[in-house]
Amino acid sequence: MEEKKKQLVDLVIKRNVSAIITMSEKLGVEPDVVIELINELVTEGKLRGNITKDETRFFRSDSKVSDAPVIAREDKLPEFLSYNVRPGIAISIIGAIILVGGAVANANATDFTEQNFAAGLFLVGLLVMFFGLYLVAKRNPPD
Repeated sequence: MEEKKKQLVDLVIKRNVSAIITMSEKLGVEPDVVIELINELVTEGKLRGNITKDETRFFRSDSKVSDAPVIAREDKLPEFLSYNVRPGIAISIIGAIILVGGAVANANATDFTEQNFAAGLFLVGLLVMFFGLYLVAKRNPPD
């Protein structure tokens, strides 16, 4: 039985096996015997850890943390958070101002040429305002 205990300690510590079924297959004994051996080794102080409630795994409490260096990474913000809507808002406001200017020019027009100019100014204002609104709406919200 001492030989089985040594093999069990080797499996748990050196090979990092945690499944009790795997341990029983490697040792050639029943899983209940493996659980008894683990409990004995824990009381002797040769192993430190806990058996899960369903008695399918043994987790060591003295697991060694890897010596591998931690690689720093940059957390990249999602694209919708980094999108700036201020230029679109500014362009929309400018378009609205042009739109109001075209409406005022149309209201004060005395001849056909001034009315055509006011209508053109009104349409340009609409185009500029819609372009600015498009730039604002281009920001994709999260799903």
